[in-house]
Amino acid sequence: MKFTRLTALVAVPAALLISACSGGSIGVIGGGGGTAGQQANVRFVHGAPGAGNVDIYFQSNGSAAPSSPLASNVPFGIASDFLTLPNVAGSVIVQKAGGGAPSTGATQFLSCPVPQFANNTNYSIVIVKTSTSPNCVIFQDPNYTASNQYRFHHASPAATVALGSQTVTYGVATAAALPGATFSVAGTATYGTQAVGGTAPTYTVIAPATLSSTSNVSFAVGPPSGGAAITTLDAGAITLPGSATQPNSASNTFTLPSGYAGASIYAIDCTGATLPAPGERCTGGVALIGVYDSH
Repeated sequence: MKFTRLTALVAVPAALLISACSGGSIGVIGGGGGTAGQQANVRFVHGAPGAGNVDIYFQSNGSAAPSSPLASNVPFGIASDFLTLPNVAGSVIVQKAGGGAPSTGATQFLSCPVPQFANNTNYSIVIVKTSTSPNCVIFQDPNYTASNQYRFHHASPAATVALGSQTVTYGVATAAALPGATFSVAGTATYGTQAVGGTAPTYTVIAPATLSSTSNVSFAVGPPSGGAAITTLDAGAITLPGSATQPNSASNTFTLPSGYAGASIYAIDCTGATLPAPGERCTGGVALIGVYDSH
């Protein structure tokens, strides 16, 4: 599965160009702008089941509505590589795939305000669908400090409803672990900051977690008190950015492909057999997906 590769400009000055971060992404790379040394690294994750494929745009505050997407025809359950965007505040605009660019006046599926990005800083923006409306959940991803680390993001409205809490416990179990397995707790995570509906958009900061062992690893998420996992994801099911390709599917050892710094794990909502990659499980409306990080 691959996205269509695009070269595009968003509504920022025409002299500003975008490029993907290093790391060999095979996902969509569009245009967002920024000059060298004055850019942020931003990833987009489609975590809204039932929304269909989407096109994603970025519009800086005060600029004209964009006509070309950053990412086109993005399937549910796929995370892009990090894209470079200018250090400005603006809006992430999500359209149903092929539904018309914002510049045409087409009805928008979702528009999420985002505050000004910080220079050389990483962000994840997850498209979610709450019980009432779609939204964006936004995270700031500090750099990795070791080769055996991952970043866990709680972006599952279904998990908060099922557990009656905005907080979940995450960690690792012996692979191949199934839902209900006992896991070793690595930390707790609070449901990420929603961009729509707050007084001002902010980011939830995600500190990297360190694996005690890289052999036979299964990521897990459960209730705040720990105990049994709601759902799990084996290390071999982690994908390349923008793809369902799993380079380490033959092993459950946490191994980074060349050019990657770590792996991000996202708890997202799911329905039935909607997940795109082998080994991803939908249990009680909650799934974990994993993607290698170029930053």
